[in-house]
Amino acid sequence: MTIVIFLLVLTAAGLGGYALLVHVGLDDLEAWAGGRVAGLVLVAMPAWWAGVVGVHQWRSVGVVVLVVCAVVGGVVAWRRGAWRQLLVAEVIFWTAVAVVIVIRLDHPQIVLTEKPMDMGILASLLRAESFPPPDMWLAGEALPYYYWGALLWTVPLSIASLPLEIGYNLIVALIGGMVVSLLWMLGRRAGGSHWSGLLVAFFGLFAGTPDGLRQLFAGGSLAKLDYWHSSRQITDTITEFPLFTIWLGDLHPHLLSMPIICLALLIAWQAGRHGPTVLQTVALAVLFGVAWAANPWSMPPTLVGIALLLFAGPDRWHWPGGDGTRRWLAVAAIAVGGWIVTAPFHLEFQPFFQGVKMVFAWTPLGSLLLYAGCLLIPAALAALALLQRFVGGDDEANRAIVLLGLAAVMVVAAASGRPTLVMLAAICVLFIIAVLGPLSCEDRPVFALAALGIFLFLVPEIVYVADSYGEDLHRMNTVFKSYIQAWIFVAVALPVLLRWGLKRQGARLVMVAVMVLVALPHLTGMFLQQVVAEERGVDGMRWMTAGDRAIVRYLRQQPPGTVIAEVVGGAYTEYARLSAASGVPAYLGWANHESVWRGNKILPETERRKELITRLYTSSDAEAILLTVEEAGIHLVAIGSLESKDFSKQQLAELAAAGEVVLDEDGGQVVRFASPIDGRSASGPDMMEP
Repeated sequence: MTIVIFLLVLTAAGLGGYALLVHVGLDDLEAWAGGRVAGLVLVAMPAWWAGVVGVHQWRSVGVVVLVVCAVVGGVVAWRRGAWRQLLVAEVIFWTAVAVVIVIRLDHPQIVLTEKPMDMGILASLLRAESFPPPDMWLAGEALPYYYWGALLWTVPLSIASLPLEIGYNLIVALIGGMVVSLLWMLGRRAGGSHWSGLLVAFFGLFAGTPDGLRQLFAGGSLAKLDYWHSSRQITDTITEFPLFTIWLGDLHPHLLSMPIICLALLIAWQAGRHGPTVLQTVALAVLFGVAWAANPWSMPPTLVGIALLLFAGPDRWHWPGGDGTRRWLAVAAIAVGGWIVTAPFHLEFQPFFQGVKMVFAWTPLGSLLLYAGCLLIPAALAALALLQRFVGGDDEANRAIVLLGLAAVMVVAAASGRPTLVMLAAICVLFIIAVLGPLSCEDRPVFALAALGIFLFLVPEIVYVADSYGEDLHRMNTVFKSYIQAWIFVAVALPVLLRWGLKRQGARLVMVAVMVLVALPHLTGMFLQQVVAEERGVDGMRWMTAGDRAIVRYLRQQPPGTVIAEVVGGAYTEYARLSAASGVPAYLGWANHESVWRGNKILPETERRKELITRLYTSSDAEAILLTVEEAGIHLVAIGSLESKDFSKQQLAELAAAGEVVLDEDGGQVVRFASPIDGRSASGPDMMEP
């Protein structure tokens, strides 16, 4: 029943989003496709601001806004009566949702990778009384990470009282439905038909990489494809592609921000046709601000994508002056307004940024094609067609010049030793020329997005964002965050790239058939895995022991301010499971992530806390145990499966005897030493103060 309530709440928000998007200028089909995304933003924004200014019941503000959305949206939908368009949008959405649910049935577990962190952020938001929310892995401190993408789902989860272990996996599928719906609408705009929408939706989210076909040729089987290898296609980097991300179910910022970015592009495309209105500018500013706060990596591409669609009108490129001035001022307003609408987040969030540096490793062209060949080959064909058009003249001379140009690019690529950089740069330059110069048709905005996508593939060949992962992995995150966004931008342009690259319809059909054949192995393998799976479901905590689940249920009932101690272990493991699943801050969780978020200055504090936890679980002196929990401000101590594995029965028995056992179920225990109403909180170092 809670699932039904959750979906009804989401639909109610979607009604409000639909009403807004219709007034922004989208047609009924587009407005309903983006309605749920817009509705979640409409509900979350005032609720978040209420929490920022100190309203502890900020979720109630979201509930009020949700009711208004449902009423206003219902009236607008009834008056417009566009039931056929709404039905089409719903079929697209729920089909995509169903596909995502099915391919994830055999691995719903929220464990390993960074899924526990993502669940922990959601759980923390469900308990938060203000913002930023508490850090679930360093009690007494605020979360130093971008949480806005998860925040969008907090009010619906709260209203429905949907268990997070179910809600998490449902959100993954719903995001898949939202992204597919919006990609379909973007593709429909690019190519002018639902077939174009289907093409973009498939290659934008459900297409695998050519590496899947390579594995089959190497003797692999469809049911045993190595998806992880495909997501690490380039040495020492992460090359996740959208299908892998949605299959993995990692509710990380790059996935959470996808539907927001797609909706912003759709509105910007409409606004660019005749120049942005005030309402369109405001809507774009809010969406840009939310995308920025949800995933700072998406800030530059989202703003540039919006700007390109506003500048690249179907008639011409708009420079400042005349009508162009209004467009450029609108982009400035969107940039500034986006920061303002989420200003409290930006003022609190201090990213551990080490600068931008020149790369000293490059991507082999073959590896890049094994990742994005289905996107880059149509782009290269379209670039050649553009070159041929720019040259002009008779056909024979034209072909000769194009061949000479192609030969020149290949020679430079070979001579430089960096063929990937040279070829991407050549394609990007041709697309830019088309956008700024002689192209005068509806395809200008599409080539603008394609140029941005190719540029994002190009970025890691030149620079990288420095982080704490060392020289060998210096490009890891930059490749990851650039490529997965580049994938979406180029996928949106596919209908136009194919039409320009292959003039004959028969040739295009053959090309699409080949591309689908190359892209299908991963998705087909994911379906086949469900046939042979021994266990299926959507319960993200099914991997936990009954005792651990009992502890989580108990913790979720505890008041805000509660601090728990659980055994400390390595990142990307089962450790920190109780704080992640409940949202109750642990005295220390994944220490590795704290150093990634806060920098090496936090290492002495995490080491101190780790030693204190070890002392707490191993002490045989009741008085020493009491002094330890008082020193740390710990209220509850968990004794579950990992604690029983890492410490002896005698040690755990003495720990339990020192406090009050308030839960003893299925091998899981919770020992109470204090309550948050005592006014004590976990202690932190002076070094963490600004």
